Amino acid sequence: MFKKFCVLVVSVFLVLQCWGMVLAKEEGGGTDGGVAIVNGEVIPHQALEKGLSVYKKLNQEVTDSTKKLVLDQLIEKLLLKQFVKEQGIIVSTDEIQAELEKVKFFFNSSQKGSGVTLEKVLESRGSSIFELRDKIRNQVALSKYLGKSIKADDLKLYFDSHQDCFNGEEVRASHILVDTRTLKSEAALAKANEKIEQLKKEIDNGADFAELAKKNSDCPSSEKGGDLGFFERRGTMVAPFADAAFLLKVGEVSEPVKTQFGLHLIKVTERREGEEVSYEDEEVKEQVESFYREEKTEILLESLRKNAKIEILM
Repeated sequence: MFKKFCVLVVSVFLVLQCWGMVLAKEEGGGTDGGVAIVNGEVIPHQALEKGLSVYKKLNQEVTDSTKKLVLDQLIEKLLLKQFVKEQGIIVSTDEIQAELEKVKFFFNSSQKGSGVTLEKVLESRGSSIFELRDKIRNQVALSKYLGKSIKADDLKLYFDSHQDCFNGEEVRASHILVDTRTLKSEAALAKANEKIEQLKKEIDNGADFAELAKKNSDCPSSEKGGDLGFFERRGTMVAPFADAAFLLKVGEVSEPVKTQFGLHLIKVTERREGEEVSYEDEEVKEQVESFYREEKTEILLESLRKNAKIEILM
C-alpha cells in the first residue's frame, strides 16, 4: 500500500517543500565560528542562510523571529543526528536507497509530469542527493530506535484517547508568541511570563487579539494578526499547542501555553467537525503509528535539549 511506506517519505518530503531544503551540512564550523554550538558541534552561518533562503525567494521579510525559528530547527536536527550516532544504530546502503526511491516516487507523483526533478530542486536550494541521503540515514536510524519501544496495545490506547487526531477534525487558530528560546536568566523568563499574562489581561478586557498579535507576537504570523490557518490535531503543530487549541471553543482564548518555542496565547476562530473512524482501518492504524512516533520524537527532543550544551552565537 502506497500510504504505508510513505510515513517516513512524507516527513522527508515536507521538510523539502516547507523549509526550503534546510539540509545544509551541520558538521564543521566555517571561519566565523557559526551561529550556534550544540554539544561542541558548530552550526555554520551557511546552514542558517540556506534555511532562510526560502523566505527570501518568496519575498518575505526575514525577521529576528524567523531566524530564531530556522535556527531552532537546525538545532533539533543536529541533536537528533548526534543522538542516533551515539546509539550506534546501523542503517545499510540498501535501506537508504530504498527510502530514497520512495522519496523520488512521491516527489515525481506530486509534480504530475512537470519535468521538474528532485535533483534540480535540491540543487536550486544549494543542496544535493548526498545530503538528502544523509538525512534519510538519520531518520531511518531514529525510526529503528523508536520502533523498539512501540507496542500494539500502546497504539490502540493512543487511538482511543486521541480520536480527534484521526477523524479529520480541524480548527483555525491565531496565536501570540513570546519567544523564550534564547532567554537564559530567571529574570528574563519572569519578564516573559509577565508579558504574556499582561497580554491575556488586555484581551480579557476587550482588546483586539489580531492587533495585539501584530504588535507583540514573535512569530512571523504576526503580520496576519497571528492567523495560522486550519490545522488538524496532529501533524502540523507541536503537541502542547495543538492539544490546547482543540480544547477551546470558537472565539475562546487560552491561558498561556508553554511549548519549546515559548509562551503562547491561542484563539480558535473556526472549527470543522470530523467524521467517524475505526481503528480497524489500515490507513488509520498507519496514521496512529505515525503520530505516536511523532509524539515520542518530541519527548525525546525535549530530553535532548534539556541535557544538551547549547550556545547561541547570533
